[in-house]
Amino acid sequence: MATHPPRVLFIPASGPTGSGEYYRALNLARALRQHAPGLEAHVLRARDADLRDDDGLQVHRLDATPARADRAVRDCIAALRPDLAVFDGSGRTAQLRAVRQLGGRVAWISNRPGRRRRALAWRRLRWIDLHVMLVREPVRARLGPLERVRAALVPSAEHRFAGAVLPPPDPLPDALADRLGDEVAVFVSGGGGQLDADGTPVPERFAEAAARFHAATGRAVCVVLGPQYRGDAPRQPGVTVIDALPTAQLSSLLATARLVVAGAGNMLSNQVVAAGRPCVMTATGGHDQPARLADYARRGAVRAAALSAEALATAAIELDGDAGARRSLVEGMGRLGLRDDTVRVAGWLNGLVERVGG
Repeated sequence: MATHPPRVLFIPASGPTGSGEYYRALNLARALRQHAPGLEAHVLRARDADLRDDDGLQVHRLDATPARADRAVRDCIAALRPDLAVFDGSGRTAQLRAVRQLGGRVAWISNRPGRRRRALAWRRLRWIDLHVMLVREPVRARLGPLERVRAALVPSAEHRFAGAVLPPPDPLPDALADRLGDEVAVFVSGGGGQLDADGTPVPERFAEAAARFHAATGRAVCVVLGPQYRGDAPRQPGVTVIDALPTAQLSSLLATARLVVAGAGNMLSNQVVAAGRPCVMTATGGHDQPARLADYARRGAVRAAALSAEALATAAIELDGDAGARRSLVEGMGRLGLRDDTVRVAGWLNGLVERVGG
């Protein structure tokens, strides 16, 4: 067995726009420490991925994304000698091989078809101990026929399906909770680094939509700009602007919202569905978002809207005034079958740590 405390290295896809993989690492690191309180959790991420760091993760900054900073990633692997490396949405074959050759285990997390295909490619799969596929309905999920053929080439690799990896709700600071009151309308686009087709930061479109909504309804409104937003969104009367919130506090805010206007990113959309509040959703960037948005809208779980202040505000105003529509969307979210599997996935990862040297 390893002589140092258990050491886990998270290598999430990271850059100036997306943040879900990083926060998934944070959520799993917290859950893993429930199994092993002395566990060391490290994460590699791009320097320009402006995110909220957490005391529970030792952050190692790279000059590029992990996929492009291959040498730096392998140098960190050699220096840290992790018992387990968790690759989330990104990982070169040489990086996976480096972990295994140093005696560690490898887990790969995929939350969309392209990343799933990468894990099942033989050149990577031969170095993977556990492939965790995040899907909406894990109980019904199965590998497809071609995937089963590929998986059979490396029978030692485990393939498991799981639902969402979410943070446990953490109460808002008292001063902020008192300021917002009950049934606030929450406008949040995601990490905040996205630009729309005109080059305008997406959080600014959300802030404008929030101001229009407040002017039309008089409702309490707040906008969460996101940790990757670096602009200067105008402050409007009646609209509370929050630069960023820890994901656990955002979960609490969403859970008490009258309605939510949100981006369709993987992590944020999972939090919205878990909160079970009526939602207007829009695709803010990323190849996966349009399909996710279309699927959720088709299943009656969200109301889809175009990415513009006018469209978002109009949809939110209409939803605010239609109690039946709000109830219908909440029921649709329940039918999605999303499950929070944070504890389950952390248990699988801890099992890999315990197998090191065995």
